[in-house]
Amino acid sequence: MYPILFEIGPIRIGSYGVLLALAFLSAFLLINWQFKKNKCDVELAWDLHFLAIFGGMIGSRLLFIFENFADFLKDPMAMIFSTTGFSVLGGYVLAILLCIVRVRRAGEPFFKIADIYVPGMAIGYAIGRLGCIAAGDGCYGIPCKLPWAMSFPNGLVSTLSAKNPILVSLYVKMFPGEAVPTDISVHPTPLYESISSFVLLFILLLPIWKPGTGRRFAFFLLWFGISRYLVESIRLNPFIYWGLSSSQVLSIFFVLGAVILFITAAKREKNIPQP
Repeated sequence: MYPILFEIGPIRIGSYGVLLALAFLSAFLLINWQFKKNKCDVELAWDLHFLAIFGGMIGSRLLFIFENFADFLKDPMAMIFSTTGFSVLGGYVLAILLCIVRVRRAGEPFFKIADIYVPGMAIGYAIGRLGCIAAGDGCYGIPCKLPWAMSFPNGLVSTLSAKNPILVSLYVKMFPGEAVPTDISVHPTPLYESISSFVLLFILLLPIWKPGTGRRFAFFLLWFGISRYLVESIRLNPFIYWGLSSSQVLSIFFVLGAVILFITAAKREKNIPQP
């Protein structure tokens, strides 16, 4: 792994930042192409891109703080301004809420825009998770001895441990006596999620979806919710709700929402204007 790609004076270019930028760029290009293909306003797409970035970054940090609130109270500034420590489902929730408001203000059917937008969310998440692997940012799985298990001795959690005591504290709880157990072989959970999202992207791009029914959006929620729930069960996470992590609880709501959307899709399809 290469958390820092190169340095120019005081400027440090990290692999996570580069891949995150590539994730956003790829998502925006794919979404813009989908908007043009479906004869939708690309200016609206750019507004949604901004809201997706804003909601994604703020929401994911807020959920991470909520999950680790006791550690947050010990050192609030360190957690707020840390370069690591995000729970992506919180970002999705806030981003979706903000985008709902913007789409309604534009007078567009929400599910039509949602159906068009979700392939971009899939490719963005897939590439962004590769950034987690490249940087070794700490969102690892539990120890295992599988052939593809990975260790991250030079990752951000190791190299920045002195500046990131909150993240390291999660590891200490799981591994008493181990200050920074990044030399242990673990499940590469970000890689699992990246592969899952690339498969999801392939399915979402198949010519079987009719924008406006909500089925493509529902399938995204269903696949993503199940995938994240399963991955969370082998990740180093605080389990605070009935033996579940907050991300697993949100994943259940994603799946339930998807089921409801599938059930009601036929009604929405009847209201779609025929070409």
